[in-house]
Amino acid sequence: MSNTYKTISGIVMFIIAGFLCFVITKTYFPVFYHTTAKLILAGDMNGLSSYITSFGYWAFIISILIIAIFNVLGIPTIPSLTVNGVLFGIIPGIIISWIGEVIGIELSYHIGRIFLRKSSRQFIEKRNLLEKLDKYSTIKAMIIARAVPYSPNILTTAVAVVSKLNSREHLRCTLIGKIPSVAVEVLLGHDLLRFEEHSVRFFILLFLVLAFTVVHRYRKRFYQLPFLKKFYNNAEIKNRF
Repeated sequence: MSNTYKTISGIVMFIIAGFLCFVITKTYFPVFYHTTAKLILAGDMNGLSSYITSFGYWAFIISILIIAIFNVLGIPTIPSLTVNGVLFGIIPGIIISWIGEVIGIELSYHIGRIFLRKSSRQFIEKRNLLEKLDKYSTIKAMIIARAVPYSPNILTTAVAVVSKLNSREHLRCTLIGKIPSVAVEVLLGHDLLRFEEHSVRFFILLFLVLAFTVVHRYRKRFYQLPFLKKFYNNAEIKNRF
């Protein structure tokens, strides 16, 4: 099977899967899209929470499926994670969002491996980017990449597809890495939508997230600061980083 045929087949499968999900939801929940969009645009989080939870156990399944499908289609899941803390409560919202993220990421990863890996690998080889890619082919690097809040899943998954990580290693990275990122996104979303009640916690957590992002982005320069250079050069300490 040629790479072109695989790529076209993968795109067709995405379109068919998306269409089927839309039709199934429209069939069993005719006003779901209209009502959800109306409540979101109106900023009525209490109304949205009441509407979603009125589905009972289906509410959990619907939320997980939405997050998973969004990941497969490359659509940002931030809006879903933002409201889940309000819809289900912080802890249940984190668990539901984490399950949806893991399922969606794993599905998109395996679909990418089947249909796009060879052509993507050839593209990277032609542009001599394999050396840069190899630094992401470790479990530690992939866990860190997954752990960064608000980082686009589709880009990290695309890197994972052409990396040297096997399926089991990638699953481990996703299971571990998505815990902190999902927790932060759900908690920040909850506090943003309940800003009057949780404004202090929101700003503290936002500051910590920004600080982590800056340190992660510029960590090499950070470790070269005079007051840290001697500390970091200690062999025992250095191994911990």
